[in-house]
Amino acid sequence: MKTRTYGGWRARRGFGVGRLTEAQTAAMTACLFVPLGVWMVIATFGLPLLILPVVIAVAVITAALTLIPHRAHGTSIGGAVVIWVRTRTARRRGWTDWESGVFTTHPRRHELPGVLAPVMPLSTQDGLGQPYGLLWDRRTGRLTSSVRVAPVGTVLADQERTDLWIGSFAGWLASLGYEPTIEHIAIVVESAPATGVELADYVAERLDPAAPAVARETMIDVAEAHRGATADISARVNMTFQPQRARPAPKDDSERVAEVSRALTGLEGDLPLTGVATLGRATAAQWTHWLRSAYDPHARGELGRLAEQNHLLAWADAGPVRAESLTDHYWHDSGWSVSWAMAALPEQNVTSTILAPLVTPGRYHRRVCITYQPYPADQAGDVVTREASGSSFRRQLRHRRGVDDTARDRADEARAVQAAEEEAHGAGVGLWAMYVTTTVSDPGQLPDAIADMESRARNAKLRLRRCWGWQHAGFVASLGAGIYPPELSKRGRWAR
Repeated sequence: MKTRTYGGWRARRGFGVGRLTEAQTAAMTACLFVPLGVWMVIATFGLPLLILPVVIAVAVITAALTLIPHRAHGTSIGGAVVIWVRTRTARRRGWTDWESGVFTTHPRRHELPGVLAPVMPLSTQDGLGQPYGLLWDRRTGRLTSSVRVAPVGTVLADQERTDLWIGSFAGWLASLGYEPTIEHIAIVVESAPATGVELADYVAERLDPAAPAVARETMIDVAEAHRGATADISARVNMTFQPQRARPAPKDDSERVAEVSRALTGLEGDLPLTGVATLGRATAAQWTHWLRSAYDPHARGELGRLAEQNHLLAWADAGPVRAESLTDHYWHDSGWSVSWAMAALPEQNVTSTILAPLVTPGRYHRRVCITYQPYPADQAGDVVTREASGSSFRRQLRHRRGVDDTARDRADEARAVQAAEEEAHGAGVGLWAMYVTTTVSDPGQLPDAIADMESRARNAKLRLRRCWGWQHAGFVASLGAGIYPPELSKRGRWAR
């Protein structure tokens, strides 16, 4: 039987010339035509010629900053300079440090650090009266809900069943383009080595007092022998909505929540077709437990015990007591974390198990977050058509310059045309991203955890890049708590 493979994704390029992006192409065009325009103005109005060398010098510097790549940051020298300036500014103003109100007089102690500061929980009920929680971003008005899922797995499934699940998942993604309120989704898979306390407690609570002493001792010995050999694994699908996009637009908070609940019901109902079992929507208390365990890994066992006893934490306990963002890692309470962002997807076709090395439990705590931002169905066709036209434009430009097409250029154009054809047959179009965080309880383990993570990424044929200088943002991105990293650079004084 022939193995089914998947692929066809490509980076969005637009009408960028050569390997330049649209922004770089626009910058180079400005560097070329602005000096020419200044020279024409000088010649027309008789202005001093001293202006022209200054304009040319600025254009040359801008072109150099735009074209010369920076390997460490995966961007141009100019982009690296912007990152450096923003990072230094954040450090100078104390934005990279955090202290909660436990030991200090903090007027806003119920907030989370960094970009999670505007987020707060809301509790509501679905149509059946079951409670669930929403994360409300007070800055943007977006609401994020989490659906807890249990993947069935493909180990014991045949290829036909696996292909059916993947096809259903593709159809589910395509349906997101027809929901006007959806902003993006985040699929979070989290695994951590168990401390052994949970297994011992689980066994001890379920021992039958009337059982023979030998049987009880055997079960206790087995639980002790497997201390640290098990793993805690959780998977959830987080969906972020913008209720103001609904028509008619909701007028108050209750109508906004009702609009999200309506959209969420339909999307949640189709998830079992994709090969997962839904365990229900997460409550506000479960959100609190997840965030607290992410910031304080040592409390994971205690938090699990409290959850079984139905002892729920308040939102004020969700964040860390102390946190500090450094250039290469993020320190938060009892954990030291390193985060990566996806730089490129595999350039070849892959099998359905390609991400198994990345999500399989290991020695270190790991959280993988895959985000997907769908294009509205009425815009998807224009997007893929523009990408195909841009690829054709670059081919014609190379032919006019007498430059032969490379195999990579031909493959990129073929993928652009393939995307347009698949969209015409009903496929969805969107932007993929991935954020990965590994956490250790001892800073001396960071080099080993980093090597393990990068090795797994290579086995998954992914190119990941460390979030240099932005470790706190990468950490939050991997949580899937409604924060979309591509929008973070647009926030701030200039955006307002």
